[in-house]
Amino acid sequence: MSTSDTSYFDDYEFPDTKQDENQRSMLVNAIQLMGKEYVGREFLRWLMEKTKVFEQEFPKDLTLVAWNAGLRTVGLEILSLCSEANVLQHILTKEVIENE
Repeated sequence: MSTSDTSYFDDYEFPDTKQDENQRSMLVNAIQLMGKEYVGREFLRWLMEKTKVFEQEFPKDLTLVAWNAGLRTVGLEILSLCSEANVLQHILTKEVIENE
């Protein structure tokens, strides 16, 4: 990859516009709302399982390797949002929150 190829990821990792920050804030708020309900936490857990965040695979097919890397990228972003929303512990441990 050349430097110009990786600049896209730099922009993504470090939002430099107010719009990007507002969008991330909206996503964190949505995750917080989902994290308050058992069904929402189960959905987030399901997303992380389906995006293979917690799996290690070493397929021989390079297309499958690329596909799984893309899945994990999405899953890790969801994991990051859950962490920022302070619901990650509840999702990972299947912890029951009082007053549900």
